[in-house]
Amino acid sequence: MSAFCHPPGGKKWVFKRFKLICRSAFRFAAVRSWLQAVDSCALMRRVAMAKPSLLERPYRPLGAFGLSFRERMRTVLDHYRAMSTLVPLALSERVYVGGGLEWAMGDGRYRLRLADSGPNPKEGELAFYWLDTASGVCLSQLSFYLAQRKGGTEIFVGGLQGPMGENSRDLIRESTKACEGLRPKDAVMEALLGFAATLGVQRIVGVSKKNHVGRQRHTPREIRCDYEGFWMESAGQPMPCGNVEVPVNQPRRDVMALPSKKRSAYRRKLAQVESIHAAVQGWFAAPAVPQATTPAPTLTQVIAPGSAEPLAA
Repeated sequence: MSAFCHPPGGKKWVFKRFKLICRSAFRFAAVRSWLQAVDSCALMRRVAMAKPSLLERPYRPLGAFGLSFRERMRTVLDHYRAMSTLVPLALSERVYVGGGLEWAMGDGRYRLRLADSGPNPKEGELAFYWLDTASGVCLSQLSFYLAQRKGGTEIFVGGLQGPMGENSRDLIRESTKACEGLRPKDAVMEALLGFAATLGVQRIVGVSKKNHVGRQRHTPREIRCDYEGFWMESAGQPMPCGNVEVPVNQPRRDVMALPSKKRSAYRRKLAQVESIHAAVQGWFAAPAVPQATTPAPTLTQVIAPGSAEPLAA
């Protein structure tokens, strides 16, 4: 596995291989279970072949503060098993290894994308992005995990990220104005709600500041986002663990209860929300691309360059 994740020529590849081997030696049984589970899931095999870093997920903090190796392992496995059950393999491949799914709003300056969590793999295995194509800036990223529980499918939102830079506030204001008052973080949240409704998700749980994975570092980073406040805006209810449960079916304000001069603006905002929901639903309602006739190779069949040993062993 170390040779597969860190081939020769990479930055500090020898040190990284040695470090991974040492970490694996202390939890051999758990690592073996992890690799066997990855090997048993066609989607995970395909993602691991394209992005070997998937195999290292449980070795680092992810999901929420304080999870053990086995809990991190279970979080990732539960997500991909849920994806395998709910989404056709060909569509999942487009999301994870094909660049993602995109929808352009209006003149195309702003785009909604569903893809892997990219620069924030600790916060989720799937993410919605709100992109400003004119500036090349991601204005909001919402990362999450899927899991199938006894009560039905659940989404756990592990992170919400915004842009950095001197002009980030100006870009956010421009996007909000173009989207009829819908902020970038509102746009990705509405995309998540549309995703949840489309796949029949029963429950959405948003991480709290206290439970954010960013706190699990040698030097805990500052969590700037007001997670609890944002979830409360979406009718969230606090949970005993500190996280917040957000209803899949959001209550909507009565248009007629608003002052007459604000009704048309609110209707335009609702129309924008509905267009986002329709775009997400359209991704999953469209006929699936035929699956590849060549099955994904098992990890035990993959041989490292210059090696005669299977990498999953």
